[in-house]
Amino acid sequence: MKRTLLSLFFLLFPLGGCYYTATNTEGNDISAAQIQEIKLGKTTEADLVKNLGPPAKRESNPDRTTTLIYVRSQEKSPTLPGGFVIRGIVEKNDQTFEITLKDGVVQSYRFLRE
Repeated sequence: MKRTLLSLFFLLFPLGGCYYTATNTEGNDISAAQIQEIKLGKTTEADLVKNLGPPAKRESNPDRTTTLIYVRSQEKSPTLPGGFVIRGIVEKNDQTFEITLKDGVVQSYRFLRE
């Protein structure tokens, strides 16, 4: 009986399809439109905090620059038809957006996905 149910599950699983449900999200979601608003040499730290929110981390560098680090972490779990979420199998998506400031003005930025 167990073998029959297990076989039926693995037979119907690919047919029913599977999608992912976000189970845990932390940090700011930064859009392309928000990034386009950043102007090198013009945008200030106050502008960034107003438009993007507070950074996850702020680092002072030896070359007298400051790096603001925005991190968004999202975990997703597979979800079967009917809304059954499979716990324990997790797809993790981390995004990091780093902005370098000198004298409080944006000098450079980069967007990383891990």
